[in-house]
Amino acid sequence: MKGNRDKPVDADELRRRAEEQLTRRQAASGERRTERDAARLVHELEVHQIELEMQNEELQRTRAQAEALLAQYTDLYDFAPTGYLTLARDGTILAVNLTGATLVGIERSNLLKRRFGLLVSEADQPTFSAFLDKTFAGTDREFCELTLPKAETTPLVVRIEAVVSKSGHECRAAVLDVTDRHRAVAERERLVQELQTALAEVKLLSGLLPICAYCKKIRNDQGQWKQLERYVQSHSEATFSHGICPECAAKHFPDEPAPEPSQPA
Repeated sequence: MKGNRDKPVDADELRRRAEEQLTRRQAASGERRTERDAARLVHELEVHQIELEMQNEELQRTRAQAEALLAQYTDLYDFAPTGYLTLARDGTILAVNLTGATLVGIERSNLLKRRFGLLVSEADQPTFSAFLDKTFAGTDREFCELTLPKAETTPLVVRIEAVVSKSGHECRAAVLDVTDRHRAVAERERLVQELQTALAEVKLLSGLLPICAYCKKIRNDQGQWKQLERYVQSHSEATFSHGICPECAAKHFPDEPAPEPSQPA
């Protein structure tokens, strides 16, 4: 008997025993499934499996669409012509796009958790602090212009526009490079200043000048007759030095040798 218990049971015998055990369990529980019930159960399982497959396909399509949209918005965010920042109340950089990191000249990974105010020139730090306070104090869009010193290049002048988020814990900021515009304005102001200085130093003679046909005196606006050189000197920066032309020398000093013509400088 012991030898019979140790002998392996073949598959048919195992199947027969399992069916007997199932029959006893069904009899003990009072339920008995017919072939029709079994067929219905198999049908329900097959339908459920198809439903799961359809749901999985829909999830795959939705995931693909979400990934495509994420890639699109990531591209728009990172490679936009404007730098984008998310700042905390104290100016800590919570998020920044690639354009913003390029403007500042620091790797994006090294910008996160740093305070933007420390990147601003020392002279403009109070301006940035006031700008940040004003942004978080209201709901309107605020802006300011700041200088960002850069180690290997000329300083960068940027315009920052920001608005507080709905939560009030952070603000969204756009950073735009306006260095060229500032240079153009500075150059224009320099040229205007130079022109004003030149105009202040120059006096112009204009209009009709009544001059005597014989003595060459000029009549001023008050009706007074003044010598030509005095009138010109009072209305311009020109000064006169006196000499005598050859014709006048020959006429008035016939016995004197004619003066030699002056050589050009």
